[in-house]
Amino acid sequence: MAFPIRKLLLVSLLSALGSAGALAAEQSHFEHFITRDGAALKDGDRVFRFAGIHAPELHRIEDDARGTCKADPRGWGQYFRWPTAEEQENWIKALVQTGAKAQRVYVLSVQQENDAACGRETHILAPATPDGMPRLNETAMKVYDNMIAEADKQGLRLILPFIDHWWWWGGREQLAAFYHEKPEDFYRTDSKTYRAYQDVIRQVITRTNTITGRHYYDEKAIMAWETGNELENTNADFLQKTSAWIRKWAPHQLVVDGTYKKVNDFALNDPNVDIISNHYYTNAENNHPEQVRKDLEAIGGKKVYLVGEFGLLDQQDLNTIMQAIVHTEVNGAQAAGGFIWGFRGHRHDGGFYWHKEFTGHYSYHLPGFPVEGKANQEMEVVNLVRTASAQMAGLSQAPALPVPEAPKLRESNSPFAINWMGSPVGRYYDVERATQPHGPWTRVGQDISDGKNEWDPAKMDLFRDDYRSLTLGQTYYYRVIAKNESGQSAPSNVIRLEHTQKNLPPVITLQDALSTTVDKGVQLTAAWQDDNLPEPKVSVAWHHEGKDNVHFCDSTKAETRAWFSTPGDYALTFTADDGLLKSSKTVNVSVKAAAGPVPADYCHFGGGTLDVSKGKLNITKSDKDTLAIGEDGFLGPFANDGDSVTWQVNAPWDGKFALHVKFNGKWGSKKNSFIVNGGTPVNIEFPQTDEKGQTMIVPVTLRAGDNTISFGKFSGDWGYMFIKSIEVTAE
Repeated sequence: MAFPIRKLLLVSLLSALGSAGALAAEQSHFEHFITRDGAALKDGDRVFRFAGIHAPELHRIEDDARGTCKADPRGWGQYFRWPTAEEQENWIKALVQTGAKAQRVYVLSVQQENDAACGRETHILAPATPDGMPRLNETAMKVYDNMIAEADKQGLRLILPFIDHWWWWGGREQLAAFYHEKPEDFYRTDSKTYRAYQDVIRQVITRTNTITGRHYYDEKAIMAWETGNELENTNADFLQKTSAWIRKWAPHQLVVDGTYKKVNDFALNDPNVDIISNHYYTNAENNHPEQVRKDLEAIGGKKVYLVGEFGLLDQQDLNTIMQAIVHTEVNGAQAAGGFIWGFRGHRHDGGFYWHKEFTGHYSYHLPGFPVEGKANQEMEVVNLVRTASAQMAGLSQAPALPVPEAPKLRESNSPFAINWMGSPVGRYYDVERATQPHGPWTRVGQDISDGKNEWDPAKMDLFRDDYRSLTLGQTYYYRVIAKNESGQSAPSNVIRLEHTQKNLPPVITLQDALSTTVDKGVQLTAAWQDDNLPEPKVSVAWHHEGKDNVHFCDSTKAETRAWFSTPGDYALTFTADDGLLKSSKTVNVSVKAAAGPVPADYCHFGGGTLDVSKGKLNITKSDKDTLAIGEDGFLGPFANDGDSVTWQVNAPWDGKFALHVKFNGKWGSKKNSFIVNGGTPVNIEFPQTDEKGQTMIVPVTLRAGDNTISFGKFSGDWGYMFIKSIEVTAE
């Protein structure tokens, strides 16, 4: 690429100032920038190819363990936070140690409404003045700095996209809102939104990394800048101006056209575009191996080709696509690489972050966990990626994992809540205990995995010691060792704990008295609290001393039903046993003669499936999104206040029942409500699903005889949900 002399002088001056800026600038791990040679990438004189699991959140985390932010009406999790430096180091080490050479991350986030209510921060802040330029959040950018610095240190190349086409993370829609423009104005180069986008690009590329001392344009870890993520409406003018703008500020780094679903002819002829990217997903109708050849043929060797994302498939299908990425060749051109969606790393204080897609697929954890990740085919997916990476390097199989480094044991105040940040490639852990700081050590936990999906740090711990083996008042010392098939780590740091937690019996809450008749039976509801000692599990049971005329539907559950053969007064006892101590409490039940027919079964009931055609519809008049039953049998979208469907349900007794709801959340996770017998709306958080939908069980309380159950968009509901049927059962 030829540059005017004036531009070269400017770039040289900027580089010199950046280097001197500090004399504190670190030496890069890398010798070369990644360059383009026709349809191939080069690291010096070596062809550069890569395979990996996409790591979108190396610089910003969506913490699914916190659930849905109720202040955000769009229904996503929407709880974002910045990773710690230790987390970023751990994640990047895990990627590199399992064979990754390059990684694409997710976009810079844009400030949006509801941020404050959801306690989240973004990279790009609103302008300080109405027509001003967006500002970079320094807190966020220091996290970004560390990601780049750590990638350089560990030997990982980065692909960094700027702005999202979509809204959930904060993208073009939110950027346009700063200037009271429409989302589509982002693609119009004479708009205020586009001018702001350009300024964000300038601010980012010319930023000085607070850790390395280098400008971003001098960071060799940054392989390429991507115009954005899945920019569906890219046009020739937009791409030409954007790619030239990126090239102006980053002459040594590559430019990716961030379009997907298609290869733009104007991108192939753009002198400033180096890489054409595509994303493969089922909803884009391109999630198959033939797409690799199709795209390579369309590119015709004019640019480098990258499969920036693909996934949400069975591991066999993923492997077929990945092998096509590795081996497909068109007139000497091959794909530079491909990334399977998606990766989450260790939490700072134990366990992993995780994300569940609407297809049911979870994020993948490294180095892969054969038991905890079995349903997600985690080991198979991790291994196929490692194999592909090795094949691209000319190897027949993936190298063995390195021996894990020592995990980082976190401070605790209890021997029953011990947690650690796992080693980047640790698969199992042993816990050792001593009564002196330097041993001798006894192994008290063996082959512990930290790879559990849906890890909840508020409720879970990696290890709890055996209460029965500890002496109250004694001081103990703990350390942890990581293991994988290549060996075991050195021991972790040591923590000191004093055992001061005395076991207490469970505390039971129970009504004093109930009354019923022989034909109705009675609903029993007990509650208990425990100190989780000697372990969290508490066994419970109902029993009755006396004649065999009391029958429990399930005596081992705190909530159950009881029925009686004859009238009389009965004392029913509920017991909770923690394994060492137990508590009991009794409820007195007065049973009178039958007032009606005696049911054939007091414990089981199935009301049959009631589809939406059997309900009464209330349709609010609207110009669009009118409530209607689709060809697939789903009723929706419940877009207008008052839209509802109501069913009549006959229950055999007063009490609690299970409401099985067939729904789909094809437009994202939503909040909508059920109303039973005209009472207070019961708000339900529905997850995103595919169009086939899924079934959710909602507990409801019904009365004997006729009941009304309504579903719809009531006050405070989000709407845009689809429902097919309900069924009421009792077991």
